[in-house]
Amino acid sequence: MSRKIIMNKSKEFKKIGRRFLIGAIFLFIIACILPLSSAAPQVSVIVSDYKVSPAVLLPGEEGTLTITLKSIASGTTTSSVSYGQDVSQTTSSITPYIDSVILKSKDFDILGGDSKFEGNIGPDQAVPITFLIRAPQKSGMYFPEVWIRVRDGQSLKYPVPVNVNTQISVLRTPSLGLENTFPEPVKPGTKIEGTITISNEGSTQADNIRVFVNGTPPMAIPAGISSFMIDRLSSGMSKEKNLSILIDKNTPTGIIEIPVRMTYALLDGSIIEDAGSIGLDVRGESEISITSVETTPSRVKPGEPFDLIIRVQNTGTGEAKSVSATVDLPIQGAKEAFIGRIKSGNDAPATFVLEGTEAGEYSYHTTITYVDDWGTHTLDKDLVLTVANGEDSSGLMILILILLIAGAGGFYYMRRKNEDN
Repeated sequence: MSRKIIMNKSKEFKKIGRRFLIGAIFLFIIACILPLSSAAPQVSVIVSDYKVSPAVLLPGEEGTLTITLKSIASGTTTSSVSYGQDVSQTTSSITPYIDSVILKSKDFDILGGDSKFEGNIGPDQAVPITFLIRAPQKSGMYFPEVWIRVRDGQSLKYPVPVNVNTQISVLRTPSLGLENTFPEPVKPGTKIEGTITISNEGSTQADNIRVFVNGTPPMAIPAGISSFMIDRLSSGMSKEKNLSILIDKNTPTGIIEIPVRMTYALLDGSIIEDAGSIGLDVRGESEISITSVETTPSRVKPGEPFDLIIRVQNTGTGEAKSVSATVDLPIQGAKEAFIGRIKSGNDAPATFVLEGTEAGEYSYHTTITYVDDWGTHTLDKDLVLTVANGEDSSGLMILILILLIAGAGGFYYMRRKNEDN
């Protein structure tokens, strides 16, 4: 009887052993097939910034609400897969995946932008998302919610404050604007008169306004008063001041800006500074004159061709363009010369190639035409050309020279003779 009991127990132990062995083999197979993954960090995003435009909506007005999303997950995640004794590891950076971004509000009409974005947000990447909204008809502060769904991560609900026609959290400050009535263009070397207008384009009063016209030495500087004070300017009000400016003669042509600095006080006494400028269009004015008149050859003989050269100089502050000259001499030849451009401080020749003529003095008239930034100008001048009578006086000059030498020699001889006696 006892032998039978022992044999039965032995059979039961064998069955348990086989079951345990089968279970162990099954667990080993599962462990070899399934990946051993490390716990993945929680991933999510934040709303780093928001903006409502316009900042204060009127009832029923359309505007935009823009939020900026950023990832707050950092680091990497590593997964391992074992094949027997071999282990393979894969490391990847964490990038949250956005399934949807929705703006929820029972007060605002959402006209566009819902669920328009879907995808990953990389590290340090800012993603702006804009919604088109229509404000409710009732004034007040509203808080529509942005719902952000993150795949395999923490989703987010973010309320955004929107001001509809209230003074809550609205910063009311002055804002100074500058306008001027100076003429355009202006000439170098002149004094110009004009006015500047200071206006308050902000929402509150500006006090103790000081205006400083700094100028741009030496090109343009105020003549006389360069600063003044305005006690106060209410919102929408303006003040005019007369101003004189000296433009230096050597100021190059082009646009120059005269800086204007404006300071004012807020209601709490703090000082704010605004900057502006006066823009002037400087255009140089050319001034043409005749510096010399000569001929080649220098002594014109009857019947001999010659060149008449009139040298033209620009003594003005701007470039002279399309410069040309004409003469009305009663002599055959080219009586018109084209010069072209003459820069300020330079000169150029107007050359006329003429045929020979009879001896005598010829009065003639020359006209020089030129163009600058101020229009077309002319210079008229009366001149005289002399043509020699043609007699060769070189022999007479030689005879006079011989007589002088002979006289000097005779005087020296008589003096020595008197000294010997």
